[in-house]
Amino acid sequence: MAKSNKFTLAKLNTVDSKNNQRKTIYVTPERYEVNIHTFFRESLMDDVVTEYIALVEDLRSKTEIDDVLIRGTLSLFNVLMLKKFTDLPFPKKIDLGGLIGISRKFMDNGITNEVINEFPKSELDKLEERFKAAQQNAAKVIAEMAVASVAQAQEISDAS
Repeated sequence: MAKSNKFTLAKLNTVDSKNNQRKTIYVTPERYEVNIHTFFRESLMDDVVTEYIALVEDLRSKTEIDDVLIRGTLSLFNVLMLKKFTDLPFPKKIDLGGLIGISRKFMDNGITNEVINEFPKSELDKLEERFKAAQQNAAKVIAEMAVASVAQAQEISDAS
């Protein structure tokens, strides 16, 4: 008779440890060290998508929306990916404006591209597939906001 192979917490941790694959890369001419994930956990991919949807919902509820904010939402995908799958510095508490601000700093200094180019393509593809559905919904919301923003600007100019 075969010996029972009971699934224990220790065995779960052993199975799960294969998901902790990381590597160290160096960014900027100063060669700052950044640890990145080389395997994207399902739970973290869900976190990225959920956080993205929450931020878009938050944006929809704002009354003061400018074009910079709308354009900034386009970089949210990348910055949320950096937040979840690297050890790049992010403030503990960060709102949409702060996230867009840090996203622009990473982008302007070439860090976003340097890091994304180091992620395994297969992992980026997995995340992108998961993201496409969420992004299509968000794109509708952003388009509606842009139309509303133009209509609001038109009303203001018509009134003056």
